[in-house]
Amino acid sequence: MIKAGLNQNELEALRRLSGEPMVQSQDFQSSSLLSSSSLGEVHSSMPIPNTPADGLLVKIECAGACYLEGKTRSKRFTPQFPGNEIAGTIHDIGNDLPNCNYTVGDRVLIVPDEDTTNTGYAEFIPVEDTARVVQIPNSVPLEVAAMLPGSALTAYAAVCSAKPHVEKLRKVKSCVNVLVVGGGGLALWTLKLAQYLIGRDCSNVRVFVADNSIDRLLTAQDHGCTDIIHWNEEDHEQYIIERTLDSCRGGVDVIIDFVGSHRSMQRSLKVLNRGLILVGGNSTSETSISLNALAAKQQSIVGIPKGNLNQLMDLLNAVADKTVEIPQYKVFPVEEANQVFEDLCECRLTSRAVFKFGSQTSSHVVDNQ
Repeated sequence: MIKAGLNQNELEALRRLSGEPMVQSQDFQSSSLLSSSSLGEVHSSMPIPNTPADGLLVKIECAGACYLEGKTRSKRFTPQFPGNEIAGTIHDIGNDLPNCNYTVGDRVLIVPDEDTTNTGYAEFIPVEDTARVVQIPNSVPLEVAAMLPGSALTAYAAVCSAKPHVEKLRKVKSCVNVLVVGGGGLALWTLKLAQYLIGRDCSNVRVFVADNSIDRLLTAQDHGCTDIIHWNEEDHEQYIIERTLDSCRGGVDVIIDFVGSHRSMQRSLKVLNRGLILVGGNSTSETSISLNALAAKQQSIVGIPKGNLNQLMDLLNAVADKTVEIPQYKVFPVEEANQVFEDLCECRLTSRAVFKFGSQTSSHVVDNQ
């Protein structure tokens, strides 16, 4: 079998040669990226919408950089505004809202609604269903709270779906191998939530991360994965498969695929033992799969379910109690959105990106050490 082309020592050498250490969230300072003039103009002149009679008007303070991935390189991603990761403060309360437990100025996050995730730039969001508005504990920074209903909850749902299968295999195997495909923000949350939900000291559960970007892999390595696998798309496909099997020492038992492309799915099926593939992420790609082959190898493919409100509350409480470690993230002024999306697309930005609106700054500090 072919030896893996990139090992830990080689990647550490690449890191030293680059001379660009990763920035932790608490070390972040304002970026010098070029701002978007169009966003700047909108920012200063947008009208405030009406407050629903039995709802709330939320002023957006922070929003995650959300996007859909395209099917081709020329259409690699489509930014979404305001997206599904929003946190802010209550600006106004409807006059007819019964038994109101909210006050103006409360720090809140908004549970995503498919009808409003891509309606365009906004600084205020009217919310008719107050069940979608969750108050944030004071110990949780707004920029962290914004990530929870989106990437964090998706990763939470993925780990919860994988956990029963992992626990079952742990009873019959000396070691269970889990492969996370895609080394972006979803993978970073998955690594931290696997430690929380499965156990930080589970020596017989090994979590690997595969990606085509060495920079993203280095970031994943910093977040505690067992090992990293460079899926260089310029390499021969069989070489990538053999290198993956070599790194995982005997194949993979559970795969969490946040890429969801035709190539990643076909590759995953070839490195998977009798096991489970969980598919999620924001890709719109399609693929074809032989059902006979799935049955013969006793493989299963399941979509990652949308996280529910109970899971979101558990996640929020765990973050507030500091039992879940927050992955690396960077905060940018919303006026720099165009540059941030370009950097995400070109893998120049490997941690989660969060936009900050207005001039208000958060006094909360997240310690990832």
